[in-house]
Amino acid sequence: MIKKIGVVGTGTIAHEFMTQLNRERYEVVAVFNLNPVSLEKFSKEYSIPNAFTKYDEFLIADIDLVYIASPNQTHYSYVKQALEAGKHCLCEKVMVLKGNESQELFALAESKGLVLLEAVSLFYMPLYQELHACLSQNKLGKLSVVNVTFGSCKEYDEANRFFSPAKGGGALFDIGTYALSAALYFMGDTTQLRASNVVMAPSGVDEKSATLLENDDQVLGSVMISFRGKLPKQIFVSGDLGYLVVEDFPRATSAKIYYNNGEIEQISSGEAEDVFTYELDMVNRYLSESSPLPDLRELTQRVISIMDDMREEWQWRID
Repeated sequence: MIKKIGVVGTGTIAHEFMTQLNRERYEVVAVFNLNPVSLEKFSKEYSIPNAFTKYDEFLIADIDLVYIASPNQTHYSYVKQALEAGKHCLCEKVMVLKGNESQELFALAESKGLVLLEAVSLFYMPLYQELHACLSQNKLGKLSVVNVTFGSCKEYDEANRFFSPAKGGGALFDIGTYALSAALYFMGDTTQLRASNVVMAPSGVDEKSATLLENDDQVLGSVMISFRGKLPKQIFVSGDLGYLVVEDFPRATSAKIYYNNGEIEQISSGEAEDVFTYELDMVNRYLSESSPLPDLRELTQRVISIMDDMREEWQWRID
């Protein structure tokens, strides 16, 4: 069972992790950052006893799991080194930037008997386990369509990580991870890319895209994301008995099913501020029992593989 946590990074999401984590259940005992000033401030603010500017020294500390909250382009290296050091890993999205990297890391984790999970928040919210059960009980009937939208209007700044190719920027690697993960959570890991179109920002990263998906059961999925225009963070799942709507879906605690006969069912579960605790609880579930369904590791690999396919199609369209 994991209890002692080491944190990589001292940015915004790392601060969220520290302020929202149940620290009676999980103990943060170490933090790593290359910047000594930021590191000292962070470790003092949260009373973390061990602070490191060298990653190899951080990895030999007495920690069970490494929580990686550093910039996207650093994830692959930090995860690989942590796994090689025998540490379980929870890595912020997007876990890696290429499908072959995710395959390599999951294979490495399995060979060492370690748990590696991507911290896509919706995977861990109790609501989604309730919704998965609803689909298993055939409450929506035969599924037909899944639609996901997620858009934010960010100020364009090429120095900002959101628009920087060197920093793993672009809508796909940020909000797109949530949107694709949501679609595949309901469509499953047989989902394939059918078409995708993109508009690129002047810096060369994707600014907005529209994507069409299909699974082996002929469920169609559509995913619309944008960095320069607000869109509702919404999941819509339609079947022949009714449809499901989830608003503000990344950390959602409630959803509604609208049945064809006019009835409406409200489903509520979980607390948004407990998401990081839920994520670590899930790691312990993987360690203590058979893998929860759906297998989040398979979903992560499929999502990243579809991202590869999307970018390949985008390149073909651009050329």
